[in-house]
Amino acid sequence: MSDFLIRLGKTSGVVIFLFVASRLLVSMVADHKPGRIREVSTEDVIPHFNDTSDNTHVPFSVSNYPESSYEADLSLLQAAQKEQYDFEDLKFVCQSGGGFNPPECEDLNNLDKKRTNDTSRKSVHTGYGKTRKSDPPSKKDIKEVHTTHTCFGRDYEEDNWQRATCMYQDMCYHDGLWYYVARNEFERKHVSEVERHKGVNHLSVSLCPLGISTSYPEIQFDPIITTSDLFAKIVGKRNVTYVSNTHVLYVSYNAENFGHFLSDELFPAFSMMEAFDELDYNIQMIRRELNNPIIYSCEYQRKNWGEVQWEKCMFRYKTLMPLLSQNEVITVKNYTKKMGDPICFKKLLAGMGMMADHCEDVDTDTHYLVRTDCNSRRQGSLFRFRNYLMRNIRLPTGFIPKKNRVIIWDRHINDYKSERKIWGLPQLKTRLERELKLDVTLFESWHGKPVKAQIAEMAQTTIFITGPGSGSFISWFLPRGSTQIRIYPALYMLEWFIMNYMSNMHVEHVRANRGKFDEEMIMDLVRMGVHRFDHYREGLHA
Repeated sequence: MSDFLIRLGKTSGVVIFLFVASRLLVSMVADHKPGRIREVSTEDVIPHFNDTSDNTHVPFSVSNYPESSYEADLSLLQAAQKEQYDFEDLKFVCQSGGGFNPPECEDLNNLDKKRTNDTSRKSVHTGYGKTRKSDPPSKKDIKEVHTTHTCFGRDYEEDNWQRATCMYQDMCYHDGLWYYVARNEFERKHVSEVERHKGVNHLSVSLCPLGISTSYPEIQFDPIITTSDLFAKIVGKRNVTYVSNTHVLYVSYNAENFGHFLSDELFPAFSMMEAFDELDYNIQMIRRELNNPIIYSCEYQRKNWGEVQWEKCMFRYKTLMPLLSQNEVITVKNYTKKMGDPICFKKLLAGMGMMADHCEDVDTDTHYLVRTDCNSRRQGSLFRFRNYLMRNIRLPTGFIPKKNRVIIWDRHINDYKSERKIWGLPQLKTRLERELKLDVTLFESWHGKPVKAQIAEMAQTTIFITGPGSGSFISWFLPRGSTQIRIYPALYMLEWFIMNYMSNMHVEHVRANRGKFDEEMIMDLVRMGVHRFDHYREGLHA
């Protein structure tokens, strides 16, 4: 009898514990209201930038924030969710020194220290704007280097190398040539086997986004496949330089152009990194220079249009690469000169062929006729790319503006693409301000405003009125529920293949014969955009 009572007591205790825990859980869930919108001003959440210095650590100020909204008994994660911050956003707030320091920040700092000191982890979780732990460059016995590869995108057509993407581990470089170092003859023969691949081995990829580049043979990455014994004889040394952080090998498409840099350089690199779980702010981009430069590439512009264009390219690299990496882009030649030759890479990503915004550019020039299936299932990746770049420069990503705001891009009258000039935009601005009482900003150029400032401005804009071309790609950073109104004096629907697939915005396309648009139509589309965003924002309360 006594044994039975003891067992009953234990069982009752478990039941009571589970009941209390379940009630606590229900209370916690009820307290958390998904989608709750904070009633704080736009200025409080995303900083305005009135200076021209490219300060990537501008304080994040949340003035007059009601401290009582943070309840002491909430966990760190609950607090982050309750106030529309995810973990990294809360981290950003706590570390910015903007005078906002809830109790959870101390918990967060302790958690970070615990993560960092956890020696059981091979690397620190990168989050966003974080670097993984990697060993510094070292020397490695050449006999210990054995290359392996993981590839996706093989379709077994004769040109399948154009559409494949690979991660190579322990890929080596020596005296201008790349080497895949197999452990033995069986591996060498297997990797070299081309019959089932219609003349292409397992390894070949395109280093450049497809399109106009396809006619340039040098974009094909086709390493020599050898064995470790043969490679040792080729090199004639016992040790090689070994670099541990992840590298991306590629050929630049048109780095002088903001839109191309974003969509043909940063986005494909991000896509490869994400595909192989290698998102890391310590990524090193290494660029192959071609003997015959691709038309419109930086090398081509320098050769044909002079040093002024080259300086523009270097400006793009300096200002835009920090969105993706803490390291400057460097050519293969200069990198190996700096690090040593021979050199082997712990992880090397390559194969940008289908990774850019246009996949395969059929007309190879205007980005107009492209594969219609290119971005049909990439909505998540396109938006994660936006967020990754923003967090790398310490901007919050989930901000929803409190009110509607309009930005208009008015291409300068002296722009070299005069056929894309839209007439009457200043008058439209006046009407929007007068009749719809909207906050409207019109700009001809972002020149002089840091990239971080440009992105911050777009992130708090709900309606963007723009012509086609490079300047319109800043729309990538619009918030959810926003509207982009694209006006076409020429090349109607240009860049539809990327803009129409952004899940954070609705896109309207409007013709403008000789640059003159139907003003009443644009006014009506803006009204619809205002209603769309208000409707979206109200829905977040549900």
